[in-house]
Amino acid sequence: MKNRLIKKSTLWVLIIILITAAIITGFLAVNNKYDEKTLLYPIQVDGKWGYINKTGKIVVEPTYAWADDFHDGVAIVLLNSNSDGNKDSREDDSLKYGAIDTTGKMVVEPDYSSITKFNEGVAGAVIVDEITYDLTYFILDRKGKILYTLPPERQIVSMLFNGTGLQTQSEGLILVQDDPTEMYGYIDRYGEIIIPYQYHEAYSFSDGLALVKNDKHYQYIDKSGQVVIDASKYISGKSFSEGLAAVAVQNKETSTVEYGYIDTKGNMKIEPKFTRAYRFSEGLAKVCVGESINEYSIGYIDESGAYKISPTLNDSYDETLISEGLVPIADGAGGYMNKEGKLSIAPVVTKVEDNYLKYNMAGQFRNGIAKVSLSDGRIGYIDTTGKYIWDPRK
Repeated sequence: MKNRLIKKSTLWVLIIILITAAIITGFLAVNNKYDEKTLLYPIQVDGKWGYINKTGKIVVEPTYAWADDFHDGVAIVLLNSNSDGNKDSREDDSLKYGAIDTTGKMVVEPDYSSITKFNEGVAGAVIVDEITYDLTYFILDRKGKILYTLPPERQIVSMLFNGTGLQTQSEGLILVQDDPTEMYGYIDRYGEIIIPYQYHEAYSFSDGLALVKNDKHYQYIDKSGQVVIDASKYISGKSFSEGLAAVAVQNKETSTVEYGYIDTKGNMKIEPKFTRAYRFSEGLAKVCVGESINEYSIGYIDESGAYKISPTLNDSYDETLISEGLVPIADGAGGYMNKEGKLSIAPVVTKVEDNYLKYNMAGQFRNGIAKVSLSDGRIGYIDTTGKYIWDPRK
């Protein structure tokens, strides 16, 4: 009798586990569908910006002076009723940044001179005093609530160097600079100093570690500020991605700089042999070999250092990341390759080098859609077959 009761009890436990798993799976599936359904893409029509969905249908009418991609469920927009749609066309005190959600509702009021893209529910914002031109930095949540107002001597690094192009918060910490000393440290979203100002050079956290330079040497620290990897023997390093980070060493025989990759414990996992090396994404990293920029051969390696796409690509020397199994070659002028090195999408732009600030570029895929930006200011979107769901226009 007792054994029968134990068997029944075990059976009910298994049933409960299966039901719970089914509920969780269903919940995640609904959320994935929700995310896929609600991710929107900025477009320009007659100088005004709005958003389309992945079918190419306009869902947020073009009314903004400029509009950014969605991140964390919100997108930065620029408001100015007299704008011609070019956010760099002129300086005007009436130009203000806010943020909208995927319904087009303004969730961050347009009160700011600039806002970074949201990450982990947080963004950096700044207001420039119209008389003194003094800067005041803020940390905002996705509803526009000010979580913290930075003191005058403290600056958000992501806004200093990259404007809206770089996330403010990474793995719960925000990189800041002390203006008087020009030293770097880290705070949380509520302004508490987690790692004091003590670095001459510092980067955001990834894989639980951040690259910093104290005096003359590089180190990788954890979120308590403790040194995890002594990188003093390296000339330079890069942030971790997928458990690996590129580091540069001096080849004493040739007096050249070569890149390899270390793991999060500091072990050299891929021996230094590359002229340039970039972050891993979806298991692959772009690398360059050769003696000069005119002789570089470009390919993609896996986490063992073996080439998955042979170093024969006619590609740019900028970092390019794999997205949804595809990577643009020469900014899209070479089409898109898959992770096996086979051409999946024919060339979608022509290569132009007339102006380094403006050039044709096909970008990363997001939920099956990639942006195509042309040097004349037109923007379009393609699907994974290379077909336009939104023809380039402005």
